[in-house]
Amino acid sequence: MAVDELTAPAVPGTGRRGGPAEGGAERRWLLWPPLVFFALTLGVPLAALLQQALSGEGDAFAESLHMSVFVAAVWRTLLLAAIATAATVVIGTCYALAVAVGPVWVKAFLMGGLLISLWTSIMVRTIGWMLLELPAGALYWLLQQAHLRSEPIDLYQTTPAMYPAMIAVMLPFAVLPILASVTGVDREQLNAATVFGAGPMLTLRAVVLPSIRQAMISGGVLVFVMSLGFYVTPLLLGGPSNMTVSGIINGQLNTANRPDLGAAMSLLLIGGTVAIYLVADRLFKVSERWG
Repeated sequence: MAVDELTAPAVPGTGRRGGPAEGGAERRWLLWPPLVFFALTLGVPLAALLQQALSGEGDAFAESLHMSVFVAAVWRTLLLAAIATAATVVIGTCYALAVAVGPVWVKAFLMGGLLISLWTSIMVRTIGWMLLELPAGALYWLLQQAHLRSEPIDLYQTTPAMYPAMIAVMLPFAVLPILASVTGVDREQLNAATVFGAGPMLTLRAVVLPSIRQAMISGGVLVFVMSLGFYVTPLLLGGPSNMTVSGIINGQLNTANRPDLGAAMSLLLIGGTVAIYLVADRLFKVSERWG
């Protein structure tokens, strides 16, 4: 056997001898499958949208930005996503803490409800909320049985009607990363806080919340970005007077017969979402948390 073969370093994880150039080449080959996948699933649809947006007679992008209905929908969507995100993160943090510190039966109940919600179709959950919020729906029946209300409630197809449903849909995406962070809190810090006389609220404020802040931010960014594309829930519960960007896009494609405007609005929504994510990643390093 040659001396070079005896002294050549082994490539980690391969059991073979070789240099770093060989390992780098193998790693580069591993990048091709995901790159091809994203090129087919994202690149091709985006190219089709761009081609559709440029197929009209005028500048569909400029026309979209000058449409008062679209601009109003953008602000409405941002406000809706911001409020839903803030409420979801707060409720999700409380939910995750209850799962982490509760007894076994509480953990099983809460995690079961969370997973059932995650596995259930958004359409099914939204219709359930619609039946709950109808003027003479389940919520009215409960209030009537409790002798708290005798008149039908005016909640369905209003802005407040959208928030509970959106929070319920988005709750798992906030709870799961926060729960993972809560379970990773250093127990020694909790014990030290108890030894020095800190009560539950002080321990929560001084030890737990700082430890899970990054997970709360990451979950909030995920919920906010996903909320920007909400379609079914605002359409069924908010009604035509509270259309989000997705609803306006659907109207341009199916009602106004302006596929070029619909494609342009879709690309503007995607571009805005990507820009918001990049800013959030720059400020809060959320990709490091997810990675």
